[in-house]
Formats: sequence, structure tokens, C-alpha cells
Amino acid sequence: MLKKFNYKLVAYSTLIVVLFLTASAFKFNQSIDNQSSSSSGMPGIQTPITGDVGQLRYFFNALKEARSKKMRIAHFGDSIIEGDLISSDLREYLQQKFGGNGAGFLSMNSFDVQFRKSTRQSFSSDWKASSIFTRNPDKLPVGLNGSAYCAVENSWVKFEVSNYSKWLKSFKVAKIYYTNASNNATLKYSFNNGSVQSVKLQPGNTVKEITISSSSDAHSVQVNFSSCGNTVFYGVSLENGSGVYVDNFPLRGNSGVSITDIPVHIMKDFNNILNYKLIILQFGLNVLTAQQNDYAWYVNKMDNVINNLKQAFPNASFLLISVGDKSEKQGSRFVTHAGVMQLIKAQKTIADKNRIAFWNMYEAMGGKNSMEQWVSANPPLAFKDYSHLTYEGATRVGQLLFQALMNEYNKVK
Repeated sequence: MLKKFNYKLVAYSTLIVVLFLTASAFKFNQSIDNQSSSSSGMPGIQTPITGDVGQLRYFFNALKEARSKKMRIAHFGDSIIEGDLISSDLREYLQQKFGGNGAGFLSMNSFDVQFRKSTRQSFSSDWKASSIFTRNPDKLPVGLNGSAYCAVENSWVKFEVSNYSKWLKSFKVAKIYYTNASNNATLKYSFNNGSVQSVKLQPGNTVKEITISSSSDAHSVQVNFSSCGNTVFYGVSLENGSGVYVDNFPLRGNSGVSITDIPVHIMKDFNNILNYKLIILQFGLNVLTAQQNDYAWYVNKMDNVINNLKQAFPNASFLLISVGDKSEKQGSRFVTHAGVMQLIKAQKTIADKNRIAFWNMYEAMGGKNSMEQWVSANPPLAFKDYSHLTYEGATRVGQLLFQALMNEYNKVK
């Protein structure tokens, strides 16, 4: 049997994160033109991208055409990006500069719906889910998000826009991703709580995309799955024309090595549809331990991850982002965790061996012992676990990452 989506399993950790994040009441919403001046006095240092910067050419070339064509970014990470953190800010800056309107890919079910500000999502409690970070006893073909979902007779999901960003206030198109549909599989859907329509799914064992469109600006879409049989669903993409779309793929509690559990042929199917031009890998928090000082095993595992990703996305650029500063208490002070520098050295080795670009988030935060400054900032940019970012801290990192990418883009445009 498939494992039912277990809400109780994640309730405690979700509640803690919700309590943390709801304490952050607002978002820094700087325009592209005044970013530097508005961030004056804030922690953080503009830090250049290193490694094989030339490999970013696929991304930069696609950016040049983004006003007339869609281009996509896949942002994989651990809990540092959960809730659309960092991804949403990078998305906003890129859409403001290069066009685009919409949140991009959203999983059918999600652990982070209670603290995701960029979109609102609700769904029935009867979904059955498998993933690379829980269990997959029936060996379902997990998707690019690392998960697979099966509906029962009364399953439904609803996505709604929020006022978080003016680039996310409406959409015209919802694209649904699935596989293994039967000949008679049918969806029912409605935009803006309006009239219910139906659409038949295309059968087959490759990843499929079906597009449903609204005749006017949509602020919500609800999909009902009453006649879908054994269809495996992955998620929905909310879009509105050409421009940049940043897809947020958080893998809670993961080091990144489990990406090898996503079948390469599934990733190829997604790429055939979505044509990703930049793959961002942002892991590390779950690798650090007090006893660990040799990360050779991690280098080898991540080599396999990147090799699989390069097979699946041969015309995409890759950017590996290091772990940020993480503190541990020594006496009365919080200082950089003893393993941070060794892990960053290993992450740079991963980038160099695989000839991809590298961005040092630790240096961008300010380097040694900088986390204490982020925690004590007003408003706080990091929580008192001295590991995770607040909404404002994620916005600051998103800003610094965007600036680093644009500095390189401006050299070649």
C-alpha cells in the first residue's frame, strides 16, 4: 500500500518553523534600481561567483531572450529554501528585470504550505504520497520534486495567489504534470471559484503536461481528481506568458545526495517539457556534524548527483551554493561551527571537479562568526537556532545572489 500523506509526522517540526517565521512580519521589497542603497548597513557582502563561470553561458544566453521566451530555473535545496525562501526573492528580482509572472512549479502536497508566503495552497487529507525523503514502498516514479502523489475518489487541491509580490498576483495558465494515466482519466477544475470544467488526461508512462487556461486573470484554481485511477501526479505550474520562472524544490532534512533517487529518465522527461537553463544546488546544513572533518564521501556522492543531473539537463548551467555560516555556542559566544570551513572546501572541490559555477554563501553572509550579526540584526535576518534564515534574511541572500549573477551576466551580455 502507498503511505498516506502523514500530517502528524511533520506537525511538530512544521509548527516550530511556523512560529519562527510568523514572527517575521514583513518583507524587504527593494526595487532593482535601489538595491544597493536600501541595503546599506545590512549584514552581507557582495561576493563574486567563482568556479567555471563560463558554464553559466546556457543561463545567460537564455536570459537575453527571456522577454520573448520562457526560461526556467530549478532551485534544489534543504530547509534553507523551504517555504520558497531565497527562491521567491531570486524569482522576483529576475522577473522584474527580465519579465515573467507566476510562481512556477508547486507540488500537489507540501509540508511548507503554512509558512509559504508567495502562494497559498490547500488540499484534501486523503492523498497518498511517496518521496525520496520519506518512504516509497511501491517504487512509484518520483518526479523532479522528489515526490509522487496518487489521488483517491474525492481528492482535490487548490492554489491561490498572494499579495507577496506584484509578479505573483495573477496567472492565466495552470500546467499539471503527471504520468501513468489510464485511457479514461479525467480532471475537473475551476478558476476563481467559477464554473467547473473537465479535461481528459493523456495516457502513457512518460511525464505528461496538460494545460488549463483561464479566460481572464486568475487568482485561484481548484482541481478535483475524482476519475483518475492510478495516475501519478507531481504538481502544477502557475504561469503567465514569457519570462523567467524559478521552481523551488526543497528537500527537507536532506544532504542533496538523495537526488540520485530521482530516475534520470524522469528528469529527462521534465526537461523535454520545461527546458531548464539553470540548476541551483544549495545544501549543507544536514551534512555538518561536530565529529565530521572528512567530507570525501560527500564529494563522491555529489559527483554522482551532478553526473545524473548533467545527463538529464545537458543544455543547462549549474550553480552550487555553499552552506552559509552556522554557529555553535562556545562559552558565552556563538562562533562558526567547527565543520563549516571543511565542508565549504569540499563543496568547492565538488564544483571544481564537475566544472560548474560556485557561490560562497558563507562569505556573502560576512564570513567567520557572521551568523551572530544576522541573528541580532533589526529585524532579525536569522533565527536563534543560528542556522536558518528569517524571511528578511532570505530576501537579503536572494538579493546578494541576484547581484552576483548579474555581475557575471553584465560581462557577457
